[in-house]
Amino acid sequence: MRRALGLVVTGLVLLVLFAVGTVLLDSRAADFEAHGVRVDGEVVAVHRGIRNSWTAEIRYEAAGVPCEGLVPLDHTGATVRPGDPIVVIHDPADHKRIAMPGVPNAPEWAASLMPLFALGGVGLFGGGLIRTFRAARAGRHDPP
Repeated sequence: MRRALGLVVTGLVLLVLFAVGTVLLDSRAADFEAHGVRVDGEVVAVHRGIRNSWTAEIRYEAAGVPCEGLVPLDHTGATVRPGDPIVVIHDPADHKRIAMPGVPNAPEWAASLMPLFALGGVGLFGGGLIRTFRAARAGRHDPP
Protein backbone atom coordinates (compact mmCIF):
# COMPACT_ATOMS: atom_id res chain seq x y z
CA MET A 1 0.00 0.00 0.00
CA ARG A 2 2.84 2.36 0.87
CA ARG A 3 4.59 1.69 -2.45
CA ALA A 4 1.36 2.41 -4.35
CA LEU A 5 0.94 5.73 -2.55
CA GLY A 6 4.54 6.56 -3.43
CA LEU A 7 3.71 6.04 -7.10
CA VAL A 8 0.68 8.31 -6.79
CA VAL A 9 2.72 11.07 -5.12
CA THR A 10 5.53 10.73 -7.68
CA GLY A 11 2.99 10.95 -10.50
CA LEU A 12 1.48 14.07 -8.96
CA VAL A 13 4.93 15.66 -8.63
CA LEU A 14 5.66 14.97 -12.31
CA LEU A 15 2.29 16.42 -13.35
CA VAL A 16 2.96 19.54 -11.27
CA LEU A 17 6.40 19.86 -12.90
CA PHE A 18 4.73 19.56 -16.30
CA ALA A 19 2.22 22.30 -15.45
CA VAL A 20 4.88 24.64 -14.03
CA GLY A 21 7.20 23.99 -16.98
CA THR A 22 4.45 24.68 -19.48
CA VAL A 23 3.55 27.97 -17.81
CA LEU A 24 7.21 29.02 -17.65
CA LEU A 25 7.81 28.18 -21.32
CA ASP A 26 4.68 30.11 -22.36
CA SER A 27 5.76 33.06 -20.24
CA ARG A 28 9.26 32.92 -21.73
CA ALA A 29 7.86 32.93 -25.26
CA ALA A 30 5.47 35.82 -24.54
CA ASP A 31 8.24 37.85 -22.90
CA PHE A 32 10.59 37.19 -25.82
CA GLU A 33 7.94 38.25 -28.32
CA ALA A 34 7.15 41.42 -26.35
CA HIS A 35 10.76 42.53 -25.75
CA GLY A 36 12.62 41.08 -28.72
CA VAL A 37 13.62 43.16 -31.73
CA ARG A 38 11.83 42.42 -35.00
CA VAL A 39 14.02 42.42 -38.09
CA ASP A 40 13.57 41.41 -41.71
CA GLY A 41 15.38 38.32 -42.83
CA GLU A 42 15.64 35.93 -45.72
CA VAL A 43 15.09 32.19 -45.81
CA VAL A 44 18.30 30.36 -46.73
CA ALA A 45 17.01 26.79 -46.52
CA VAL A 46 13.96 24.86 -45.30
CA HIS A 47 14.23 21.46 -43.61
CA ARG A 48 11.49 18.93 -43.01
CA GLY A 49 11.95 16.94 -39.83
CA ILE A 50 10.21 13.97 -38.32
CA ARG A 51 6.46 14.06 -37.69
CA ASN A 52 5.97 16.78 -40.29
CA SER A 53 7.91 19.43 -38.34
CA TRP A 54 9.63 22.19 -40.29
CA THR A 55 12.65 24.38 -39.59
CA ALA A 56 14.20 27.17 -41.61
CA GLU A 57 17.68 28.61 -41.78
CA ILE A 58 17.33 32.39 -41.72
CA ARG A 59 19.82 35.09 -42.67
CA TYR A 60 19.20 38.43 -40.96
CA GLU A 61 21.02 41.50 -39.71
CA ALA A 62 21.08 42.34 -35.99
CA ALA A 63 22.56 45.68 -34.91
CA GLY A 64 24.47 45.89 -38.17
CA VAL A 65 25.98 42.42 -37.80
CA PRO A 66 25.02 39.75 -40.37
CA CYS A 67 23.71 36.63 -38.59
CA GLU A 68 22.23 33.25 -39.46
CA GLY A 69 20.02 31.07 -37.31
CA LEU A 70 17.58 28.19 -37.28
CA VAL A 71 13.91 28.70 -36.38
CA PRO A 72 11.03 26.25 -36.08
CA LEU A 73 8.16 26.89 -38.46
CA ASP A 74 4.47 26.40 -37.86
CA HIS A 75 2.05 24.69 -40.27
CA THR A 76 3.16 27.08 -43.05
CA GLY A 77 6.52 25.34 -43.33
CA ALA A 78 5.59 23.60 -46.56
CA THR A 79 4.95 26.93 -48.29
CA VAL A 80 8.21 28.68 -47.29
CA ARG A 81 10.95 28.61 -49.93
CA PRO A 82 14.60 29.70 -49.93
CA GLY A 83 14.84 33.38 -50.84
CA ASP A 84 11.48 34.29 -49.27
CA PRO A 85 11.48 37.36 -47.02
CA ILE A 86 10.60 36.63 -43.41
CA VAL A 87 10.32 38.55 -40.14
CA VAL A 88 12.24 37.21 -37.14
CA ILE A 89 12.51 38.32 -33.54
CA HIS A 90 15.96 38.33 -31.97
CA ASP A 91 17.20 38.96 -28.46
CA PRO A 92 19.21 42.21 -28.32
CA ALA A 93 21.53 40.63 -25.73
CA ASP A 94 22.02 37.41 -27.74
CA HIS A 95 21.66 37.82 -31.51
CA LYS A 96 21.71 34.04 -32.03
CA ARG A 97 18.47 33.57 -30.07
CA ILE A 98 15.74 34.04 -32.66
CA ALA A 99 12.13 33.07 -33.21
CA MET A 100 9.33 33.81 -35.62
CA PRO A 101 6.39 35.89 -34.42
CA GLY A 102 3.68 33.61 -33.04
CA VAL A 103 5.87 30.48 -33.10
CA PRO A 104 7.41 29.62 -29.70
CA ASN A 105 11.07 28.68 -29.80
CA ALA A 106 11.55 26.65 -26.64
CA PRO A 107 14.93 25.08 -25.90
CA GLU A 108 15.18 21.52 -27.21
CA TRP A 109 15.82 20.06 -23.76
CA ALA A 110 12.64 21.67 -22.42
CA ALA A 111 10.54 20.58 -25.38
CA SER A 112 11.76 17.01 -24.82
CA LEU A 113 11.28 17.06 -21.06
CA MET A 114 7.67 18.31 -20.97
CA PRO A 115 6.13 15.25 -22.70
CA LEU A 116 8.17 12.97 -20.42
CA PHE A 117 6.80 14.75 -17.35
CA ALA A 118 3.25 14.52 -18.68
CA LEU A 119 3.37 10.87 -19.75
CA GLY A 120 5.37 9.76 -16.72
CA GLY A 121 3.06 11.65 -14.39
CA VAL A 122 -0.10 10.19 -15.87
CA GLY A 123 1.36 6.68 -15.95
CA LEU A 124 2.67 6.72 -12.38
CA PHE A 125 -0.40 8.44 -11.00
CA GLY A 126 -2.79 6.02 -12.75
CA GLY A 127 -0.72 2.96 -11.92
CA GLY A 128 -0.40 4.04 -8.31
CA LEU A 129 -4.15 4.58 -8.00
CA ILE A 130 -4.87 1.16 -9.44
CA ARG A 131 -2.41 -0.47 -7.03
CA THR A 132 -3.84 1.51 -4.10
CA PHE A 133 -7.41 0.43 -4.86
CA ARG A 134 -6.36 -3.19 -5.35
CA ALA A 135 -4.43 -3.19 -2.07
CA ALA A 136 -7.34 -1.58 -0.23
CA ARG A 137 -9.81 -4.08 -1.68
CA ALA A 138 -7.53 -7.02 -0.83
CA GLY A 139 -7.20 -5.72 2.72
CA ARG A 140 -11.00 -5.55 3.12
CA HIS A 141 -11.46 -9.16 2.05
CA ASP A 142 -8.78 -10.62 4.30
CA PRO A 143 -10.12 -12.04 7.57
CA PRO A 144 -8.87 -10.25 10.74
